[in-house]
Amino acid sequence: MPTPIAPIAQPDAQEEDRPAGDDPPVREVVVGVDGSECGIGAAKWAAQEAERRSAPLRIVHAAPYLSRRGDTGEPPPELARARRITAQAYTAAIHTAPAVRSATEVVPGDPTTALLRAAAAGQLLVLGSSATGAADELVLASVAMKVAARSPQPVVVVPRRRTEPAGRPVVAVLGVGERGDDEAVADFAADEAQRRDVPLSVLQTRPARQVVPASWVDDPAEWERRYPGMQVDRTDLPGARANEVLGATCPSPLLVISAGHGDLLHRNLDGPHRWLLRHCTSPMALIPRVHRPELDPREEIIALG
Repeated sequence: MPTPIAPIAQPDAQEEDRPAGDDPPVREVVVGVDGSECGIGAAKWAAQEAERRSAPLRIVHAAPYLSRRGDTGEPPPELARARRITAQAYTAAIHTAPAVRSATEVVPGDPTTALLRAAAAGQLLVLGSSATGAADELVLASVAMKVAARSPQPVVVVPRRRTEPAGRPVVAVLGVGERGDDEAVADFAADEAQRRDVPLSVLQTRPARQVVPASWVDDPAEWERRYPGMQVDRTDLPGARANEVLGATCPSPLLVISAGHGDLLHRNLDGPHRWLLRHCTSPMALIPRVHRPELDPREEIIALG
């Protein structure tokens, strides 16, 4: 595992947020930045989300160009560039949410590997996406897509062109993956709707021919018991295609969907997920599947390598 190179320590940035008493520290919201405009947008979104969650924020720049040191053992000359990237993101974050305790970190090496390791230590990973809908993006998977497909924690991908109209509902897209995945998506989306004080829209896309176990997500009374007073609007769109999902849900402050049927060894998301990430102008949360095959240590190294 690579050792972080000289992370920037802003005033009090490296201190842990510890609740009163013996409770464990609140896990961080982690945002990956790369110096781009969409990376700065992701840092701002992550700062707001950290504020909503009363959590600290960690800003991570994965820098493959820092993987080698000179013969003298001195820090690589490109380190100044890496620190400028994290400093710009830090400034954007604290201007967006001044009360959030933030820290920065520069990690040499492969961005996908570094971000997956950062995600495992936090409660949420936020990434920016520069997707434009261009045809070549049908083939070329971004780092965001690779990380979102394999992360052990939820990943929010914030698009460069973003629309988040006030008062619109958070959307939970069900029917992707197993029943347990539906429940994880529903819980995450409902919590986000509560944090924003907006309604929740639940879109069930599971094909009618599929026979699945019963779940509380299909019971309006159970929704009311779990989330009293929340406005929950349900829509069935069996077998919906990606463009139909987008048309039925956006714009939204957050679109929440399962990461799908893959596991940690799958390098990329499937076609519908890639299409949504390219074309959705709302932030999109991808929730890891609930039941993943157990990986032996060698397989885990492959998955993260």
